[in-house]
Amino acid sequence: MDEDKQKILSIYQQIDEAMVNKDTEALEKILDDGYILVHMTGYHQDKQEWIEQIENEEMRYFQTMPQKTSITLENNTAIVNCDTKLDARIYGFRKTWPMNMKMYLEKRRGNWIPVKTIATSR
Repeated sequence: MDEDKQKILSIYQQIDEAMVNKDTEALEKILDDGYILVHMTGYHQDKQEWIEQIENEEMRYFQTMPQKTSITLENNTAIVNCDTKLDARIYGFRKTWPMNMKMYLEKRRGNWIPVKTIATSR
């Protein structure tokens, strides 16, 4: 795996870890200020709202279980495509969801920055 793909995979793993550990400071640092999370319901959630819901545990992540991950690079953009299982309590309902996470990143001044993630059910 080349250096850029290793960096991108590491960022993806740091986000998963921060979600589970409720480390919203790490998410603040890693994610672009304009970051958007598109939930499997189709709801587009901005970074601040998502972080607030992690802090107040409207969204509580217990475990991420990546099954298969691929990374596509094109110039200064990248896409991480990950089939995963997500054990979470969302708005009071806990379940392990089989999901596909598609994270889009941009390379800025040598750093890979997540700008959007689209979550869909598998």
